Amino acid sequence: MDAQTDTGEEAWPLRSWALAALGLVLALAIQQLTALPDSDWIWGERLVRSAVLLLGVGGIAFGLGWQRGRLAPAIAAALLCGGVAGGALLWNGLLADWSFNWRLLCGLVTAGVLLVLFQSAQARHPYLPETWSRAGLALWGRRALAYADVHATIWTDAILLGGAALFTLATFLVAQLLAAMFALVKIEALRDLLAKDWFMAMMLGAAFGGALGLLRERARIIAAVQGVAMLVLRILAPVLAVGLAAFLAVLPFTGLAPLWATGNTTPLMLSAALAALFLVNAVIGARDEPLARPLRWAALVLALLLLPLVLIAAWSTGLRIDQRGLSPDRLWALTFIVLGTVTAVAHVVAVAGRGDWIARLHRSNLHLAFVLGGVALILSTPLVSFERIATADQVARLQAGRIAPLDFDYRALWFDFGPPGKAAIKRLARTAKSPEARRFAAAIQKQTNRWEDAPNQRARQAGEALDARLTILPRAVPLEPALRERLVAYDACRPQGGCVLRYAPGADHAVGVALPQVSCRGCRPVLFLLYRTAEGRWEGGAPGPDRGAQEAVDPGVADALRAGRVELRTVERRQLFVDGKPFGATIPPENATQP
Repeated sequence: MDAQTDTGEEAWPLRSWALAALGLVLALAIQQLTALPDSDWIWGERLVRSAVLLLGVGGIAFGLGWQRGRLAPAIAAALLCGGVAGGALLWNGLLADWSFNWRLLCGLVTAGVLLVLFQSAQARHPYLPETWSRAGLALWGRRALAYADVHATIWTDAILLGGAALFTLATFLVAQLLAAMFALVKIEALRDLLAKDWFMAMMLGAAFGGALGLLRERARIIAAVQGVAMLVLRILAPVLAVGLAAFLAVLPFTGLAPLWATGNTTPLMLSAALAALFLVNAVIGARDEPLARPLRWAALVLALLLLPLVLIAAWSTGLRIDQRGLSPDRLWALTFIVLGTVTAVAHVVAVAGRGDWIARLHRSNLHLAFVLGGVALILSTPLVSFERIATADQVARLQAGRIAPLDFDYRALWFDFGPPGKAAIKRLARTAKSPEARRFAAAIQKQTNRWEDAPNQRARQAGEALDARLTILPRAVPLEPALRERLVAYDACRPQGGCVLRYAPGADHAVGVALPQVSCRGCRPVLFLLYRTAEGRWEGGAPGPDRGAQEAVDPGVADALRAGRVELRTVERRQLFVDGKPFGATIPPENATQP
């Protein structure tokens, strides 16, 4: 074991035992909190989940930042990081299971930035200024942080957390293996213990904390792993630089229309920019060191390509906002684009200047870390409500007539825009100028499943949009409203694609073929059957336990349907009845055995 780490921190084996004990206690506390019975008091659930985040994030921050003789600063930093993460959830409330909590992510990012800055500063920074003068304070501030420390801390923390997670997984697998082996000889004690949530939490928490402490004592091993990771990433930098340069070079010839058609332009461009930014920093490293010319040029090219990638994402988002207005997701995308633009401009300025552009990038990255932490902190609080801003914009578009009541997204406001959206829907149901808007706003409040088609969406799909793609045979006849609405369901004509329907006015059934979209290569037509129930509804399939509503068929079936080769027959079937009620699927006629 080394007597001293590469950063000057003395080895401290006792820390591993202390972190193992702390991990055990915190994991048990988190397990007990999550096992509390559900309460109708919404603030109770908020407090419990916030406490879980406080303990989890705070415990990890303490494990990464605690050094010998600096217990109080480590505790303060852990409480601050855990408080920011837990506060983001406490301030903003709980979201539905299908929603992604961007504010919580901002709280976690803020906690991560605070932790890295604390770790980077505590190694070399004095606690107090030498003199309480202007010059003394300026000197104290200049000594606060060095980019090399911040860069090394980020990589070290990532490797430490990854290594501790792998050790924890290995502990779990070994425990399961031993439990299974003892069970073979009829000793079930270990398996019974592993079935207890509290025991599993204690075991995994102790394993994670102990592994974190042990890995912190092996600084040279961590440095070696970091060196290997940097080497691998540096090899990828020229590949990505050539690929992105080629992609941007062909855009003038292909145009941007194919990009807009994907519907994923903004996330793709931002992901590419993030990958380029990551590899740039992997290449330039933390210190001034000689770089091979291909790596240096690759980093320079990637730094310059950040700006066009971000500008394409900005253009895409601007077009979408102009077409459909603001939404919380588009406002978050706009936020990421603004941050990406600031970062890209900083990289272009650093590269374009004279002298050592790598040193300028180091300084820019340090400043950008403070910008990222500050923006993330603000966005983790309710001070800026994207839901309220987006709701006001959407309602204004509806009231001004920029969007028709039939095309307005009532479902998004009710399910995706949070409390401001729900309040706006309730107001529209009472005070909207259009009777259609009032009717649709009232109807969406009765919808409990976010994934069902909204009332206006069903009405729009069952109107002119259905007529444009529907062929009724043997002749075009009016369709009753219930059948029209049923045809646009997923197991009938579907919301898109051509459709052929055999139907006679007054008939109690209809049969059709949903044709695949032209863009779907290899897709087959789908044959479906609809029938009218005694209550007047149209259902899919036919009565019986073994009949489905639809079936993929060969393309020739659509031609047969058009040609009228369709007939309705009465058939006999063999069915098992138990106590006078049908049971199971029909029995093939060749099986003559009686039960």
